Amino acid sequence: MATLPGYKIWEYYTPLTVANSPLLGPWIDTTGFTQVLPYWKFTGGTQVFSIDASIDGSTADTDLGSLYSAPVSGTAFDVKSPWLRLHVVQSVADATVTKILLQSRA
Repeated sequence: MATLPGYKIWEYYTPLTVANSPLLGPWIDTTGFTQVLPYWKFTGGTQVFSIDASIDGSTADTDLGSLYSAPVSGTAFDVKSPWLRLHVVQSVADATVTKILLQSRA
């Protein structure tokens, strides 16, 4: 079923630790929207963000790995694959606050 633009497509609110890194979001079917608007707030540590792309929603497709540049909180990015997921690596120290929201856009 298509996701309508403006819908929350994923959220995460548990503080991310180095031991629990990387955080892999769920595979999101991009049917119905053309952009994703990410927002996040972290307190503590260092985070590196990337987007994994997939043709089938079950495994990352290495041929599509270069489709997405690193996402930026508050800046929409274009959908370029049938499925995607947020990939966050937490390093240096644990986060005491982690809040992530992904929203679909037309």
